[in-house]
Amino acid sequence: MNAKLIKLIFSTASIERWNDIPRPFKFIELDKQAHKMIIAYILASFEKNINYYDLIHLGVAGVLYRAVLTDLKSPVYYYLRKKKGKELDEFVLKNLKGVITEELEYYVKQFNNINTLEKRILSAASYISSKWEFDFIYNFAKESYGIEEIKKEIENELEDYFDLEGVRILSLKRKSYDFISLCGNLRFQKRWANTPRVPETSVLGHMLFVAIMTLFLTKEYGGNRDKIYYNFFTALFHDLPEALTRDIIAPIKQGVKGLDKILKDYESMLIEEKILPLAPKNLRKELKILLTDEFANKIIMTNGYKKVDNLEDLIGNRGIDGTLIKVADHLGAYIEALMSIKHGIKSPELLNAIEFLSKKYKNKKFLGIDVTKYFSKEFYEEDF
Repeated sequence: MNAKLIKLIFSTASIERWNDIPRPFKFIELDKQAHKMIIAYILASFEKNINYYDLIHLGVAGVLYRAVLTDLKSPVYYYLRKKKGKELDEFVLKNLKGVITEELEYYVKQFNNINTLEKRILSAASYISSKWEFDFIYNFAKESYGIEEIKKEIENELEDYFDLEGVRILSLKRKSYDFISLCGNLRFQKRWANTPRVPETSVLGHMLFVAIMTLFLTKEYGGNRDKIYYNFFTALFHDLPEALTRDIIAPIKQGVKGLDKILKDYESMLIEEKILPLAPKNLRKELKILLTDEFANKIIMTNGYKKVDNLEDLIGNRGIDGTLIKVADHLGAYIEALMSIKHGIKSPELLNAIEFLSKKYKNKKFLGIDVTKYFSKEFYEEDF
């Protein structure tokens, strides 16, 4: 993990989507990518023999690809791919040279040049998340020029993925669709609600950023494929209950004695009664493990999980590195604050967050990873 890579991924929080059409609110690329990965997780659950390692890495490659190309309209992009696809790939790879590992470079190369089940799932998820956004726009801008053509194009593209069972199920717009819609609503909830920031980030976008940071940290200590799977998707869903509770700022949780415990109990009730019933039945057991005690270190058991105190106790076990996910969560907050300060907004809350997190992770190691540098302004000076 390096400063340029972190900045590049976070830059997608500044890319606006659909910005040539009247919109009821802003749509942001980082949010769309987060929604896409959540939908891909749902679609993959209906298929057999999924390589989740490939699915996750191809998903991250897609984020990087979009970060380099920034605001390129889909019709223009697909036209350019037909005419100059190889050159477009070379341009992206040239911009990523020295920023990503050889393995991630392999997945970026593969991103537009394979037709595996994993890539088809990601493509279908991308169209579904785009259609979810477009439905808001269509109802807002029915008189806008070209809107009917865009609607028809999206619907026609989705039809090409009806061989995937999950796509057919989501097209019914019943419970499973309500689940992805609930997740999508997190794009409307802003982080640091009481503090002006540039760029603003949503809870949904934050969840993906934390998931990608968790992936990199897991790979840094040499976590196996099980750890990569469980850590990534736990991080991807770690704030999902906020779709029903809204973001309750840390000073309130920490300032009222016993409130944090009450909120956790309330979240557990919401997970059990409101969230899990919407999810596909085949995922409910796993989602309960991912959503409950999201920052706990867990060993995955046949009928649930067992919490352990130390990360080292998870080595060699099928489990979730909750402490590492918490580090990634705090790193997300640190980058959000640092980037806003770099843009000239230096509120006391942002400055205090930088100072607090720098002190918290000073001289800290987890599974052999010295995380101190990731919470040091000097680490980002040249590239931010």
